[in-house]
Amino acid sequence: MNKNLPAAADLIVSTIGCSRSYAETLAHALNKAGLLVDPERTHGIVLHRRATGGWSRTPRTELETQALAWDRSCRRAADVAARIEKECRGAGSGLLGVRLDGDRILVSAQITDTQQLAEWRAYLGITSDDVQPLEYVDVEQGHRDGVAVGLTAYDAREAAARAAAATMPYRHGGVVYDLAIPHEDAQGDVWDYVGLREDGTPLLTMRGAAERCSLPNVVEYVGPLSPRRDAESVPGVREAADVEGGERS
Repeated sequence: MNKNLPAAADLIVSTIGCSRSYAETLAHALNKAGLLVDPERTHGIVLHRRATGGWSRTPRTELETQALAWDRSCRRAADVAARIEKECRGAGSGLLGVRLDGDRILVSAQITDTQQLAEWRAYLGITSDDVQPLEYVDVEQGHRDGVAVGLTAYDAREAAARAAAATMPYRHGGVVYDLAIPHEDAQGDVWDYVGLREDGTPLLTMRGAAERCSLPNVVEYVGPLSPRRDAESVPGVREAADVEGGERS
């Protein structure tokens, strides 16, 4: 109840000389219309006294300011984490989980090949080679949409070891491809190595087609490429000792 109602009714009686009941009716009507000030109503706004005088809507202390900033950072991290979950959940990504650590995001992924790791590094903005090796995982730090992200990569070292053991290694975009074995693209087509371009870039052909395409173009347009060790090896390639020219590991 508005504590100004009795005083308002008294004022109405003294001003227009009406009855007390009529004055109270008018006072309640004014209060209902919002024309009568309620001294205890804040309307949702809390004002703080400034040290120099006057009033302000901003928090009074630095601690309150820091708390509000922390809340905003945590909400932003939650939004970005939800987008990562939505965009990366699916076959082939290796995503194991996305969780929050305050205003940071922790992503865990099962790594099966170096191409997959390179894609995660690019997606999470990981540019440093500073890797924290633990017993079964490698941990790297990056940023996604302005939020700090940690990537926990399971079996990343095993994938790198398989790439290092390639019979005919060729490195492109941070990924080592073994030209001695077939590779499968994102659409399920299989590509075989058929030779080198004049500048040393490997050329591939898709099985069932005669056209030759450079490995970088295949990766860009139908990648990623995954090794098909269960498929029949490229005829005559395993006898080659090395790949001349190009970008080698």
